[in-house]
Amino acid sequence: MTDLTRRAALALAAAAGPVTWAAASTTTAGAATGAGGGATWRRLPDVPANTTDWHDAIPVGEPYWTQLGLAGPLAGAHGDHLIVAGGANFPETALTATRANTLGKVYWTDAFVYSRRTGGWQAAGQLPDAVGYAATVSTGDGVLVIGGEGYRGGPGGTLQRPAEKFADVYYLRWDARGGRLVRIDLPPLPRPMSYAVAGIVDDVVYVAEGGDFVALGLDHPDRGWTTLPRWPGDPRTVAVGAAQDGRFFLLSGRAQHADKSWTFYRDAYAYSPRRRSWERIADLPWCVTAGLAHPTGRTGLVVVGGDKDIDRWNLIEHHVALRAAAPPGSPEWHRQNDIVTWIYDHHTGFNGELLRYDTRRDRWTTDGWFPGPPPATTPAVNWDGDLVVASGEVGPGIRTPRVWQAEF
Repeated sequence: MTDLTRRAALALAAAAGPVTWAAASTTTAGAATGAGGGATWRRLPDVPANTTDWHDAIPVGEPYWTQLGLAGPLAGAHGDHLIVAGGANFPETALTATRANTLGKVYWTDAFVYSRRTGGWQAAGQLPDAVGYAATVSTGDGVLVIGGEGYRGGPGGTLQRPAEKFADVYYLRWDARGGRLVRIDLPPLPRPMSYAVAGIVDDVVYVAEGGDFVALGLDHPDRGWTTLPRWPGDPRTVAVGAAQDGRFFLLSGRAQHADKSWTFYRDAYAYSPRRRSWERIADLPWCVTAGLAHPTGRTGLVVVGGDKDIDRWNLIEHHVALRAAAPPGSPEWHRQNDIVTWIYDHHTGFNGELLRYDTRRDRWTTDGWFPGPPPATTPAVNWDGDLVVASGEVGPGIRTPRVWQAEF
């Protein structure tokens, strides 16, 4: 076991002892408001502000400093506690993903725990590494964390040095009595992965990313990872995955090709461990790239958020390519950068509709709307059957600190 709260040099909150944030109010949105279709939504307290004051360009501790929101946080439930840690954002004042800044995308180490009993957040120290975009699955043994990317040893920004991909696999547990996070390592992935998706069927975790599909028996992790046949479709990343009805589902995703063009996928697949084979299921009605999926009942799968606007994505990529072709700092470079910034600033958000899949009828239907800004790049947290959506991205470079809980 590794005590994750001992990085005191980086943890301002840990030095001051546990701190609790509680909600000033709770918002409920459900079928009665037309927001959630078959779900009843409840807003939990926002994720607290990051506490690690590691660079002068970040206004940590200023009166106006608050949680900007985190893309790709490690998020999951362990018992009566919700864990949210790591993740990435653009924290510099008035500077965004397309405006010149010092740090670029920042990856954090701060960890927070929300208690279902108290209804408040508590600082939980620091992760040993700054990490985001890992696959996470909530289990009775802790939050299973798979891969991700970021920086070893502390926070970092992509304009300082490139982020590193990780092959780490471990459980994160909340020791309520000791008030600390505990990490229990498992065998690492066959290769480093970020933006992977995972699901557990019969004590085996299945992981898909790029063109790889691998599995680890959680009852005998010492036996290591097994490489399995890939789904009968193209390699992809930023897909959506979940386990339901004895199968692992892989949905949507995107891929960039050798000629720099992109494909956004609507195809979907189900892997049956018992049959040891893939089956193509009904195509999604639209792309859900970077969205999330949550099992409901015995045969339902709800998909939330993600991006379906291919035209907007292609427009951004077109002007990014024109910017890259222009001499840095030239009038044409600035013109193309202004266009990209304008498109980002006027982004209308991700998929607001909820999709529901029936595993027995092989059919997709719409089932209401997400009650807030639709999310992308955040895990689906299964908390005793409820779906929790913690933070995430709501536009290019834009995050939200909001946390939503849905009962189906």
